[in-house]
Amino acid sequence: MKNREEQLLMGTLIRDLRFALRTLARKPGFTLTVIGTLALALGANAAVFAIVDALVLNPFPVPGIERLVQLWETVPERGEDRSGVAPANFLDWQNQAQSFERLAGYSWWDANFSGHGEAERLQGTLVTPGFLEVLGVTAAAGRLLSSVDAAGQESTVVLSHSFWTRRFGKDPEVVGSEVLINGERYTIVGVAEENFEFPWGCEVWGALLLRGDELHNRTGHYLDVIGKLKGGAEISQAQRELDVIASRLASEFPESNGGRGVRALELSRAVVDIGAPAFLAVWQTTVVCILLIACINIAGLLLARGSDRYREMSLRTALGAGRWRIVRQLLTENLLLALSGGFLALPLAWFGLRMLRSGMPAHIRRFVVGWDQIDVDLRLLFFTIALAVVATLIFGLAPAINASRANLTESLREGGRGASEGAARQRWRTLMVIGEVSLALTLLVAAALSVQGTLRLAAGDQGYRPDGVMTAEIDLPEKFYPDDTGRRRFYERLVESLGAAPGVEAAAAANTLPSSGSGRSTTVEIEGQPVIRDSERPVVHYRVITPGYFETLRIPLLTGRNFSAVDREGAPPVVIVSRKMAEQFWPGQEAIGRRLRFGSREERPLATVVGVAGDVIHDWFLGGPRPTLFAPLSQVATSGMRIALRTSLDPGQAAALIRQEVKRIDPNQPVFNESTMTQLLWDRVLGLRYAAIVMAILGVLGLMLSAVGLYALMSYSVSRRTHEIGVRVALGAGRRQVLSLILSRGVFITSIGLAVGLLLAWGAGRLMESALFGTISLDLATYLIFASVLAAVSLLASYLPARRALRIDPVEALRIE
Repeated sequence: MKNREEQLLMGTLIRDLRFALRTLARKPGFTLTVIGTLALALGANAAVFAIVDALVLNPFPVPGIERLVQLWETVPERGEDRSGVAPANFLDWQNQAQSFERLAGYSWWDANFSGHGEAERLQGTLVTPGFLEVLGVTAAAGRLLSSVDAAGQESTVVLSHSFWTRRFGKDPEVVGSEVLINGERYTIVGVAEENFEFPWGCEVWGALLLRGDELHNRTGHYLDVIGKLKGGAEISQAQRELDVIASRLASEFPESNGGRGVRALELSRAVVDIGAPAFLAVWQTTVVCILLIACINIAGLLLARGSDRYREMSLRTALGAGRWRIVRQLLTENLLLALSGGFLALPLAWFGLRMLRSGMPAHIRRFVVGWDQIDVDLRLLFFTIALAVVATLIFGLAPAINASRANLTESLREGGRGASEGAARQRWRTLMVIGEVSLALTLLVAAALSVQGTLRLAAGDQGYRPDGVMTAEIDLPEKFYPDDTGRRRFYERLVESLGAAPGVEAAAAANTLPSSGSGRSTTVEIEGQPVIRDSERPVVHYRVITPGYFETLRIPLLTGRNFSAVDREGAPPVVIVSRKMAEQFWPGQEAIGRRLRFGSREERPLATVVGVAGDVIHDWFLGGPRPTLFAPLSQVATSGMRIALRTSLDPGQAAALIRQEVKRIDPNQPVFNESTMTQLLWDRVLGLRYAAIVMAILGVLGLMLSAVGLYALMSYSVSRRTHEIGVRVALGAGRRQVLSLILSRGVFITSIGLAVGLLLAWGAGRLMESALFGTISLDLATYLIFASVLAAVSLLASYLPARRALRIDPVEALRIE
C-alpha cells in the first residue's frame, strides 16, 4: 500500500512538472524575464555570500580552529583592546594559565635574505617553541622548529612552501643548507606545508629567543600570543583565569602592569580584518535588497499573469480541482523558475568572483586572510538553491493563493472585456512597485556615498601632497650596522646623494610614511603633567625623519623651525609636534619651547619642542589626523626607513635611481616595496574602492530592476485599460489627455516611492557613516541628485507604455467588448 501511495505521489509530481514545463514554454518572453531577473539577484547574493564565508565565517582553515585563541594585553585607559604583550607577561601566562594546552608567542621579523641568488626582502616571523604545532602545521620537507632551536645553539629557520617553490623550485636538498638573513648565518631545517603563511604573507619563521633581560621585560609590548585550549575548556573560562593573572601582575608590578588587562578572542574572529565585517554587512544588506526588488518584480509579473489565467483557473475549479491542487501546480511552476534562475546564478557568481579576485594586486592579496578561499563550491550551490526556494515562497505564494480563488461565474461575467481588473489586485501591484522604487533609491544613494567616500579618501586633502613622490623601503641589519652612528651615516649619505640627482626636487627619509600601512607610536610624558604608572602615559604617533621630510611631502610648518645641522648627535634633543598634538597637550598655549620625554623614561632625556607642523592623515581608518611627534634621525637612529623622493622622473626611473644609489653605498642591502605615494594611498583604500565598485554595480542593478518593474506595471495597466482608452479616444480625448491619464499614475507611484526611499536612504546613510570608520559623510545634494535620476528613469518607464496607448485604434478597442 505504501509503495502504491509513493508511486501515485511520484506520478502526480511528474505530471505537475510536465504541465509546468508546457505552460512556461508557451510564454517564453515571460519565462526568460523571470529567470533572468532572478538569476541576477541570486548571482549577486551568491557572490557576496562566498566573500562573507571566505573572509569572515571561515577565513583561516586550520584543524581544530575552534580551540585556538588569540591573546592581547589591554589598556582601557587609552581605549586599547588589542595591545602587544610584554615578554615577561607572556611567560607568566604560559606558566600560570591552566586552561591552555600550550601558549606560543610570535613577533614581526624583517628579514633581508641572501645566499642562493640575489638578495631580497622577506616577511618573516620570530616564534617561540610550539608555535607551528599549536596551529596544526606539518612539514612538507625536513622538520619544524623545536625547543632545541629556541636554545640558540644554532640559528635555524623554516621556509614557507610558496617561497621554497619560488626561490628553490621545491629542491629538497635545500633543507640543511645555510643562508644569510640580516647578515647572520641560518640553517634551513624545514619547509611548512602548502598554503600555510600565518601570520598572513609570512615567508620564513625563525626561533624567538627570550633570554637575559627579555625574561624580565614588562615594558616592551611587541609580542603577539596564540594559545590552544585544553579539551573541554571554554574561552570564557580562560578569560576569567587570565583576568586573575593580570590582576596579580598589576599588584606586583604597578608601574609597568597597572591598568593593564588581558583579552582572549577566538582565532577565527581575530584574524578577520577589522574593517571587513562592516563592509561585508553593507554588501549583504544591499544584495538582500536586490533580491527583494527582484521578488517584487516577479510577484508583480505573476499576479499579472494570474489575471490573464483567471478564466483557466476558474474552469479548473469548476471541473473539481481543489484550491490546494491549483496552488501546488502554480508553486511547481514557480519552483521551476526559481531553480532555473538559481542554476544560472552560479555562472554569474563565478564570473563576478573571478573578476573580483583578479583585480586584487598580488602584493596586497597575500595579506588578505581568506582571499584565496573565495570560490564557487558545493556549499555555495546549496546556499543558492536554498535561497531560490525561499525566493519562490516570497514571490510565488501570494499569486498562487490569489489564483486559487478564481470563480467561474465572475470569470465569465468579466471575460472578453478589456476593463480594468479588481481594485485590490491593482493596489497590491502598486504597493509593490512603490517598494521597488524606494529600495532602488536607497541602493543608489548608498552606492553614491561609497563612491564619494572613496574619492574623498584617495583624492581629498591629506595634509600632504602625494603626487610626484616615489617611495622605497630599506632595513639595515644589526650584523652590518650594529651602532646608531653607522645607520645614521648610511641614510644621511643616501638622502644627500638622491637629493642631488638630476630630476629630483627633494629627498627625505622617515621610519614610516603616510598610507604605508605601517605605523609607529610612542608614549610621551609632558613636563608639568606627571604620571604615576606607565599605562597612564599617553600614546602618540612617532616619526623619525631627516630635515627634508616636510619639504618633500609638502607638509606646512605652521610655527617654529625645521630640524637643522645644529640638531646633531649629542646636542640638546629637539622635536616637532603636529597641530593636533599641540592642541591636545597645550590647549590655548604656545607649544614652542615646551618639553617632553618620549619612549622609555630611562633612555630619553627631556626634548624641546622647536616647531609645530600641519596635521597629516596617516591612515583614514584611524578616523582622521592623530597627535604626531617628529624626532630628527640625527638624534634618534632607527634601522628601517622609507625613502621619499619628490621627482619629475617616471616611477620606473625613480625606483632604479634609488636602487642604484643604495647599491653604490652598500651593495648587500636590498631595496623593497618601491611605490609611488599615490599608489600607496590607493592601495590603502583598496577595500573602499572594492566596496564602491560593488555598491555602484548593485545600485545600477537595483535601478534597472525597479525601472523594469514600473514598466511592467504600466504596460499591464495599459493592456487592461485598452477598452477604456478606446472609449475615451472615440469620445474625442486628445493625445495629451491620454498621455496625461497614463503618466499620472506612474508619476504618483514614483513620487510616493521616492518619498519613502529618501527616508530609507537617510537611515542607510547614517548606518554606513557609523559603520565605515567615518569615511562616509551624508550629503543632501547626493540624495536629491539620485532621486532626480530615479525619477527620470521611472518617468521614461511610464512614458513608453503611455506612448503605446496613443496608438490604440478606437474601433479595435471597442471590438474587444
